[in-house]
Amino acid sequence: MSDLDAFIDEARNVSVTDAAGILGFKLTRASYAGPCPVCGGTDRFSISPAKQAWNCRQCSRGGRDGIGLIGFVNDHDMRSRSGFLAACAEALGRDPPEGAERESEDHRERRLARISGRREAISAQPAPSNPFHDNAVQKGRNFFFRAEIGDDPVGSIVGRYLAGRTGFTMHVAVLANLRLAPRHGYWANPDERGHKREIYAGPAMIAPFVDPEGHVTGCHETWIDLDNPPKLRPRLLDDAGTILPTKKMQGAKRGSLLPIFGRLDARRWVGGEGIENVAAIAGAEGFRADTFYFAAGDIGNLCGPADRDSAFTHPTLKSPDKHGRLRAVRVQGPEPKPGVGKGDAVHVPDHVDQLVLIADGDSEPVFTASAMARAEKLHSREGRAVETWWPPEGGDFADLMTG
Repeated sequence: MSDLDAFIDEARNVSVTDAAGILGFKLTRASYAGPCPVCGGTDRFSISPAKQAWNCRQCSRGGRDGIGLIGFVNDHDMRSRSGFLAACAEALGRDPPEGAERESEDHRERRLARISGRREAISAQPAPSNPFHDNAVQKGRNFFFRAEIGDDPVGSIVGRYLAGRTGFTMHVAVLANLRLAPRHGYWANPDERGHKREIYAGPAMIAPFVDPEGHVTGCHETWIDLDNPPKLRPRLLDDAGTILPTKKMQGAKRGSLLPIFGRLDARRWVGGEGIENVAAIAGAEGFRADTFYFAAGDIGNLCGPADRDSAFTHPTLKSPDKHGRLRAVRVQGPEPKPGVGKGDAVHVPDHVDQLVLIADGDSEPVFTASAMARAEKLHSREGRAVETWWPPEGGDFADLMTG
């Protein structure tokens, strides 16, 4: 067998899974589905590790060999000797033997130009429409932009609510972000057709979710009852007498944040899960002009997803399984999931060199400690100081300021 024949045989043994790794596809044990690297789309291109097969429904191309996958993605002409050997070379990570036909430099430049043009065309394709997501985002945007600032925002229901919850009179700029819906409907208790009914209507604080580009992606709703201390929120029940939450979120929150006070270009950021806790810190600091204060809406959006391998067993908590046997509860670990992007958690831009994270002391301590450790790692950067502030155990900063 010649050196060239041995080279080709070795390349033919490169699996589809190995070729996918060479090309940068992130595979799991399950089949991969996503945009086609040639024609785009959303999920028309698939790779099956179990079947060692790849396919694009739109391009009507596919196969069960790694060389073919590399040739397809990198635009090699597999019908020509030079194109076939170039794909083999990429599969093996080395050049063909001396004397074998090579791709000319001119041909290579034109091929790379085609790939670059193809990628630009794919990136310019409009994002696929999701009517349910789009409707939710628009609903949240409408709630916020229809809410009021008013002539006397500090003396408004929202202003008095925040003063009562935090112990501080809010800066007027806070109340440009945290607005009032005087009669905001609360929908619950589906009827026999599954349609929810308005079971309550009253004043609510409406805050915008804002993405890294400054676009409003939804809203946070907090219903208010100034006559119902200590939380100053109404007591709402469903048809079964179960207490309903008095906070809701509409639209897209993941990757967005709730601005409370300050400018996004500030170098110091202070943020936590809930609006009231961060507003209490802002009040205690005198609404520092060099600081941007924000809330994430929930702890998952603040801390991001966890690496599965970092999960651990809770030292004390147990819960019953389907057979009624008590099992130890698993806790999401302190390590961020690899590859977390802007859309997975609150995005803290690179210009921020001091980040203070506000912990919620009345949440389960082990879960919260793991999540806050994950948040510190997720948002850490070279040259950035990241720290977590903890309230007394069993409470939060809003309770501390008003207790």
